[in-house]
Amino acid sequence: MDTYGGVHLLCNNAGVAVGRLMWECTLADWEWILGVNLWGVIHGIRNFVPIMLEQNTEAHVVNTASIEGLWARHRNGPYQVTKHAVVALSEVLKLDLDFMETKVGVSVLCPGAVNTQIIDSGRNRPAELQNPPEEILELTPEMQKRIEFIRHTFANGMSPAECADHVFKAVRDEKFYIITHPELKDRVKKRVDGIINERNPVPEFTISTMPALESMEERS
Repeated sequence: MDTYGGVHLLCNNAGVAVGRLMWECTLADWEWILGVNLWGVIHGIRNFVPIMLEQNTEAHVVNTASIEGLWARHRNGPYQVTKHAVVALSEVLKLDLDFMETKVGVSVLCPGAVNTQIIDSGRNRPAELQNPPEEILELTPEMQKRIEFIRHTFANGMSPAECADHVFKAVRDEKFYIITHPELKDRVKKRVDGIINERNPVPEFTISTMPALESMEERS
């Protein structure tokens, strides 16, 4: 506020994750991931939206969720819980701001794989939220394969600059949902159809159906 005199674009952008089965996640895992992914957005809204409203000028909030906030996948529970929450939070925020006839717009960013360091997000985990040695999981060959698959996927993902281009265009166009990878919409539709037709959740993929790293490298 001291530097620019106002706030016109707020990007609540943060994401950390752990790859554990739901019942293996520790309280420290939940506290860390909820604290960053969900409470980070909540704090951003509570602090900046009142300033935007008081300014009474055009402004926009962009909350970063994930494409995984629109479907479910195993061994990624806390992350997906927070990203689903950010989608719902953003939808309600827009409805609230529209109901009050404000000049503040809202978008929710649901990207696919972007070339970031999220798989190494543990580097920023606070000491007080680290798991004690007895609660650190030993990596099995299956888990190691999964990590290699995800690391390769993100390394070959969309550049942050291209993702930003999607965001700025959406803000200008007053577009709410920002899905950077349209080829993933079929998976979202599959989940929504499953809900409407009351079908049980099914996995998008399993370790056994993951392509070999060698074949992924050939395609990339």
